[in-house]
Parts: sequence; C-alpha cells; structure tokens
Amino acid sequence: MKLNSTVNASVQIMLIDVGQYIQNRAKENAPYLTWALRRSITNDFSSVSKWLAVVGSPLAYASVREFSNRKHPDRKYYLQRSYTEHVQDIQKIMIEDLQGKLEE
Repeated sequence: MKLNSTVNASVQIMLIDVGQYIQNRAKENAPYLTWALRRSITNDFSSVSKWLAVVGSPLAYASVREFSNRKHPDRKYYLQRSYTEHVQDIQKIMIEDLQGKLEE
C-alpha cells in the first residue's frame, strides 16, 4: 500500500514539473503581438490526482493562433511545439522525478 501512495505522489509531482516545463516553452513559442496570449497560458492541475495535467489558454482566440496564423506562420502550433520540440527534455524530467522519488 505504501508503494502505491509513493508511486501516486511521484507521478503527480512529475506531472506538475512536466506541465510547468511545457507551459514555459509554450509561452516562448506563442505569438506576442499584445503579450496577452503569453500571459494567459497556464497549467490546470485540478485533474493531477487522475494523472492528467492540462496546459492551455482560456482566451477565445488562443485556438485560432494555435492552428491558423497567417501573419506569423512560424508561431503556429505554439502549444504542440512546446511538447514535440522538447520530448527528450520532458522524458529526462519524467525519469529524474520518478527515479528520485522511488529511490527514497
């Protein structure tokens, strides 16, 4: 039973760390005409107990900027790229968090 609670806590900590990392990369990738989009990108860890972390923006035009950006096409997919361009870094965070906690 103790192992299950340790694993559960380790996964939650790992999700928070990974979510924070992705949030920071998404802010770097986001279009920045008004900076409002960058400031609005946040984590939603309300489901972290179910092993789920969500990174996104509540702004109405955030999805438009994610999938369609004619003015700055290099800024398209700012959320997706925050994960896909950093998969190795994210995997490293995951491994370090889980190994460190389970070795204690």
